[in-house]
Amino acid sequence: MIRTTLFGLALSALAGPALAEPFTMFIYETPEDIALRSDRTEAGAAYWSVWAEYSATLAASGAVRGGAPLMINAQDGAALSGYFILEAASPAEAEALAASAPAALRDGRVVVVPHLAVPGMSN
Repeated sequence: MIRTTLFGLALSALAGPALAEPFTMFIYETPEDIALRSDRTEAGAAYWSVWAEYSATLAASGAVRGGAPLMINAQDGAALSGYFILEAASPAEAEALAASAPAALRDGRVVVVPHLAVPGMSN
């Protein structure tokens, strides 16, 4: 609860008209975490609950353009398991948004990549 509140406060400081640069946050999770997606016990419910809370916090910040979990088969090491498309004023702010992702807080990792501005194409 405290983590969510602090994260929410940090996100509210990031929200506003300065959010202009697009980034994609790639989420990599361990095979153990990916297995929790289909786990019908409390552990699986807890996995989805944490992600739902994080997603709601991102949405409330106004920084999210979209995203989705991906259907993958993870066997060895961390595998790409989802993404969010974000808007942030700078790469540092995009990294701050990603730092509280559940995968970043466990044994997975999160990579934030800026979008390439291409003349004649919208981001």
